[in-house]
Amino acid sequence: MSRRMRATASLAFVASALACSGKSAAPVASTAPGAVGASIAVVSGGARVAVVNPDQGSVSLLDPDTLAVITTVSVGGEPHTLLEAVSGTLLVAGYRTGEVVAIDETTGSVTHRANVCAGPYGLAASPDATWVAVTCEWDGTVQRLDLASFSATPLASGLRRPRAVAVVGSEVYVADYIGGQVHVMDASSSSATGTASSLVPASAPYRPALTLMSANLASAILPAFGQVMVAHVLENNTGNASAEPVAADYGSVTSTNPKINPAVTTLGQGTPVLYAQYDGGARVYSGPSALASFGSRYLLVAHVSTANVAVLDTLAASPDTRAVGTFQVGFGPSGIAVDAAKNVAFVDNALDQSVSRIRLSQPFGSPAQVFAADATLVRDLPSPYSAEALSGRRLFFDATNPHVTPAGVVACASCHPGGSDDGLVWFIHTPNIPLKRRRTPHLANSKTATAPFHWDGQFTAMSDLTEFTMVNLMAGDGLLVDTTSIQPYIDEIVTTPSLPVTDAAAVSRGEALFKTVGATPCAHCHAGPYTTDDLLHAVLDPMSLEADDVISQSNTPGLRAVFLRGPYLHDGRSTSLTDVLTRSDASGMHPGGSLAAGDVSDLVAYLESL
Repeated sequence: MSRRMRATASLAFVASALACSGKSAAPVASTAPGAVGASIAVVSGGARVAVVNPDQGSVSLLDPDTLAVITTVSVGGEPHTLLEAVSGTLLVAGYRTGEVVAIDETTGSVTHRANVCAGPYGLAASPDATWVAVTCEWDGTVQRLDLASFSATPLASGLRRPRAVAVVGSEVYVADYIGGQVHVMDASSSSATGTASSLVPASAPYRPALTLMSANLASAILPAFGQVMVAHVLENNTGNASAEPVAADYGSVTSTNPKINPAVTTLGQGTPVLYAQYDGGARVYSGPSALASFGSRYLLVAHVSTANVAVLDTLAASPDTRAVGTFQVGFGPSGIAVDAAKNVAFVDNALDQSVSRIRLSQPFGSPAQVFAADATLVRDLPSPYSAEALSGRRLFFDATNPHVTPAGVVACASCHPGGSDDGLVWFIHTPNIPLKRRRTPHLANSKTATAPFHWDGQFTAMSDLTEFTMVNLMAGDGLLVDTTSIQPYIDEIVTTPSLPVTDAAAVSRGEALFKTVGATPCAHCHAGPYTTDDLLHAVLDPMSLEADDVISQSNTPGLRAVFLRGPYLHDGRSTSLTDVLTRSDASGMHPGGSLAAGDVSDLVAYLESL
């Protein structure tokens, strides 16, 4: 199916509201939004709560009053998102199976399975509930799943790891998880033009340097109050000292300006809704992961790394008064579902497999107060992972431990979400780290057997790398922190994505080239089960390196899931695998001019199959 994309600033649904600037809000637009998926949902008319269990590949249906498990349904595929498409039918996206699964809420049985794409994540229903938009993180597509035939057709392609999605009228809103671009496509149009808009603010009078930051990790899109809102982060990864001083570390706050900022941006407005204040009070938030709305003005924002949910007033006049309350919940909150009839919300605390119920009838206001959850219950589910791996995952996501990072700005997962990568090249400079530009690596290529670690092979053990990062980059002291648990987390839980092979012949030809072409074939260094010899090599022409990019020798990186890891090389100088294979300053890595165009294409096909 063809698509039409348009700039978000001109969308009919996005009202010209200026609520966050203190002016009167425009009337709510009449265009209807469809339901938006999350990791938790109120279903069956409020009689049940459904929540995903990614570790177990299942979905649990809970009693909303006691939070006790009524039944658990196996669906497979590490589900992260579900959606009640129509009353009685629950859809679940299988992240690792490529399927969307339909469950009968009454019987708890699976009624349909559809192979949709690679890495399905987000789900959003059309307003008439006849079809569902599915975002596919690994292949960069958006699919339209027809609920009558349970078949999928493409709506868009070429997106960058899309997750968040919403449907308003006939328009589908999709945010790139990596890169901070928002795309809008008309699902009813036959035209095929395309544009995208950035979540980087066009202006930020209260903090101008925000306009030079990177927008990233867009985790949720929510149509609410006649507007469309996106939860994401803004990050100062460029090191532009002329605009904003380079911080002494990335875990504390310099002049109230953290290098990583949670934000909610209303599309069509130039100023993001910043709301965190890292002063040890009620507004310390890290890792925005989910959005929900209630009443006529309030947003709920879950934060996976600070175990809390912020209440934001969309009519607040300044950033300092936007957060009007904070709920303390379980660890790793990743989804929110509101039951408006009962004035409560349910929070999926994914990393301790609990659900919290919070009451929305609190006295919200400024200064923000901290409220406890009304109830929290842990689901008694067997874990496929060791206690050490689960402990490492908790440490990896935790921004509340002052020994790891004192202010709550950053966690390991801030740059390596879920153990993967943030897609950024960071300009790193602290008192103990010389200036350098480095691309964030995917940690699935950092298994125990692949030591040493880091681009320059500086660390022989992951525990040493973790402690060094805490002390020299995150402002922690590393005391009383068991850094040895990070390696079991990486070994057991962090896995690579994969793409289905579409041209087996090209992959086969590329594999042969990988193993044989040139005086030193690619497979000489990218060897073994993890595609690395774990050795240092001088592969780049030193004359091509800027002062901040100098690296005398590079530790051979593993190539698993390399298709999803651009930009490439230690400083992100290559935007594509084709560029890596053909650039003149990287002749130490490939045969250069000996590769014909067809050879390059076949090599890329093979690399994308790894």
